[in-house]
Amino acid sequence: MAGVLLSQGPAELRLVHLSHELPAQDVRSAALFLRQAVPRFPEGTVHLAVIDPGVGGARRAVAVALGGQALVGPDNGIFGWLLDGSERAVELAPERLASGPISSTFHGRDLFAPAAARLAAGVQLETLGTAADSLIRLPWPRPLRDGRGSLGEIVHVDHFGNLITNLTPADLPATTDAARVYLGERPIGTLVAHYAAVARGQLAALIGSDDLLEIAERDGDAACRTGARVGDAVRVEAPGSPEG
Repeated sequence: MAGVLLSQGPAELRLVHLSHELPAQDVRSAALFLRQAVPRFPEGTVHLAVIDPGVGGARRAVAVALGGQALVGPDNGIFGWLLDGSERAVELAPERLASGPISSTFHGRDLFAPAAARLAAGVQLETLGTAADSLIRLPWPRPLRDGRGSLGEIVHVDHFGNLITNLTPADLPATTDAARVYLGERPIGTLVAHYAAVARGQLAALIGSDDLLEIAERDGDAACRTGARVGDAVRVEAPGSPEG
């Protein structure tokens, strides 16, 4: 893919490899990764993203213009946590790319990379295909709130074993210093400011760099330690709730 980009893109093309370590076939992990990364890039950036378990099947291949940037990849939800209704999208037309034969198993190399190279060279999005409406959006799992606090879930386990949840600061009780965090029924403790706030080997709950509540093990792997997986419940209880 890098070879295609460098040979078909502009001479001044600069490649930035963000990750080759996302879990295979894990569209949700890719969607979360892009949700975190794309807004931090400058206008004019072209993002090429390929987590594509449906390659060669009925899923569409798309290019999307959003917020002054472009996204190229499969329409399988990978961009679903970025879309805000202002985007323009086209379904890529292979015959308009004139990039040679397209295999049924490597659209990243044969379809997406040529499209990204052309966008980087200044080609207009609309010339690459026909308008595509109703891009696939992954539903963001919304936390539940009651008199006890907030109930969320793990949406991602990163390569450090940190358990990333769908809970933002806005979902937490107003008095967070004394709020209690539970992984299922397992008490984790109160929120801390950073990893170093707890002893080595201790579990901690904190707001991570992506503004989401996470559970981590200091100098360890919280996923291995707890056996937790994506979808497991995480509860934050307000001070003075009946359970505490």
